[in-house]
Amino acid sequence: MAYPGFLKKIAMCTPVLSDVLVERDRLRGEISFAGEKLNMIQAAVTSSSVKLDLTYKKIEAMEAAVKSVERRGYCHCCRQETDFEILGDWLRDQYLCVNCSSIPRQRHIQYVMDKYFSGWGLGSIHESSPSNDFISRYCERYSSSQYFEGVKFGELVGGVRCENLEALTFNDDSFDLFITQDVFEHIFNPELAAKEIMRVLKPGGAHIFTAPKHKHVSLSYPRARLAGANIEYMVEPEYHGNPIGDGRALVTWDYGDDFESLIGRWSDSSTTTYLTRDRLLGLDGEYLEVFVIRKAAVG
Repeated sequence: MAYPGFLKKIAMCTPVLSDVLVERDRLRGEISFAGEKLNMIQAAVTSSSVKLDLTYKKIEAMEAAVKSVERRGYCHCCRQETDFEILGDWLRDQYLCVNCSSIPRQRHIQYVMDKYFSGWGLGSIHESSPSNDFISRYCERYSSSQYFEGVKFGELVGGVRCENLEALTFNDDSFDLFITQDVFEHIFNPELAAKEIMRVLKPGGAHIFTAPKHKHVSLSYPRARLAGANIEYMVEPEYHGNPIGDGRALVTWDYGDDFESLIGRWSDSSTTTYLTRDRLLGLDGEYLEVFVIRKAAVG
């Protein structure tokens, strides 16, 4: 509040009022000083926020640039230059080719085929339980089968052949290559399936396949087994996806460090394991191994 000059003079001559006016003027000065400091702080915060925002934008731009460089590459499933897109932390199923939507283990198995089985598209290939057409599109002599419960083995269901890997209906020496992708962990008797696949392969042919090999499992073990017409569970039931039926496939085996020697013994052949990590080929993630078992050539 402003006072006329003569009132202030009167007040200054009065001791009590004089003290009040002095204190008022002091407080006004402090408030003015505090206001200036507040304005300075607000200006500094605004400036820092702008700088911080610019820094975040630079970091985001750099991360985008790095990801862009990492994403470009070549896909062995669609056989063309492409970008690879990461949709989540579980690269096994969330690291996709933007052209064909293939995932790492599918790209890896075809990378192994392209690199170590030159001209494979000219041979006879059978694939058990395929979930895609990535191999069939490059092979004229390609055939496939699924397991349909309650259907006689060798018969067709909607144009698809029914086969049981434990008791195949094919003749001996029928195929150059036999492909299974994440199938062996769903078989009750994988030792029978391994022997059957070797039987139907031509001499010099190969079983090329994927199956989850767990890092912290020393000895492979069955999770479930058949007891007559019933399933006996040794551990809590676990299911993976299935391209047919209700979309669920019971996991019957967990494989570990002994897997190669185990399936080699079942097949009566040696096993070669391929593990390739290359972002330029879209190859990374969990359970990426591709296994190859060759049937001995005649002579």
